[in-house]
Amino acid sequence: MTVIDGWQLSGAGAETYERFQVPSVLEPLAHTFLDAVPLRWGDRVLDVACGTGIVGRMAAPIVGPKGRIVGVDLNDGMLAVARRQPVVGGVRADWRQGDASALPCDDAAFDVVLCQQGLQFFPKRSAALEEMLRVLVPGGIVALCVWQSIDHSPINTAAAAALARHVGEGAARRLHAPFALGDRGELRRLLGAAGFRDIVISAAVITRRMLPPEISIPQALASTPVGPQVAALDIVTQTTLVAEIARDLEAYRDADGLAVPQATHIAVAWK
Repeated sequence: MTVIDGWQLSGAGAETYERFQVPSVLEPLAHTFLDAVPLRWGDRVLDVACGTGIVGRMAAPIVGPKGRIVGVDLNDGMLAVARRQPVVGGVRADWRQGDASALPCDDAAFDVVLCQQGLQFFPKRSAALEEMLRVLVPGGIVALCVWQSIDHSPINTAAAAALARHVGEGAARRLHAPFALGDRGELRRLLGAAGFRDIVISAAVITRRMLPPEISIPQALASTPVGPQVAALDIVTQTTLVAEIARDLEAYRDADGLAVPQATHIAVAWK
C-alpha cells in the first residue's frame, strides 16, 4: 500500500512513480534540463531530491567513468527504486537518504549540483540553497528546474478541478504543490540571497506523451499522493472523475493518446 507523507510516496507509490511519471514527464524533462547545464567529462555531480534517479542516470554518460553521481532524497522508497536501476557508462552512483537543508555531503565536494522539480517542495528553501552552495567547489554550478504556475499545466489544472468536485479541496490543493515556485522573480531572489551569482533563468516547454486518457489518467493519479483517495472512491465516481479530466484534455488527443504541454523554468547559476 502507498504511504503518504505530504508529497512523499513510498512502497507501491514509488514503483508507480518510476513506471509512469518518469517515462511520461520526468525523463523528457531531464533531457531538456540537462541540455541547459554545462556538464563536463569527469564532473562530480550531486542530484538533490533525486527521486528514483532519472536525472543522475541521464547525467552519467555525460560525465563518464571519471565522473561521479551522488543522489540525495528524503524518501527511502524512492531511493530503493533508484538503487535497482542500471547506471550506464561505468559511473559510480551513490544514492543517499538525507534532507536537502542538511545535505549528507562534504564541503566543496561537487562540481555541479542539480535539482529537478524539488526546490518547490522544500519547507526550508533558503537553507537548501545554502547547502547546495556549501557543497560546490568555487566556480561550481547549480542548476534548478521548477514548474511554471499550474495554469501552464493543462493536465494538473484539469485534474485539480475534478478532484475538487469529487474528492475535496484538500486533494485539489495537493496537485497545486508542484507549482508553488512558479514565480520566476522569486526563484531569482532565492538564488541571489543564498549567494549564487550570474543567474540565468530560461523557460522551456516539454510535451507529456501519454496513453489514451482512460488508461493514462488513472495511472497519473495513482502516482501522486492523491492516489489512495481516488482509489477509495466508488467505481461510478472514479469513472466520472476520469471522464471529466479526459473531456478537459480533449484538445490534446492524438493518434497515440495524449500529447500535453507543460512549462518549466530552468535556472543555472555559479558559486
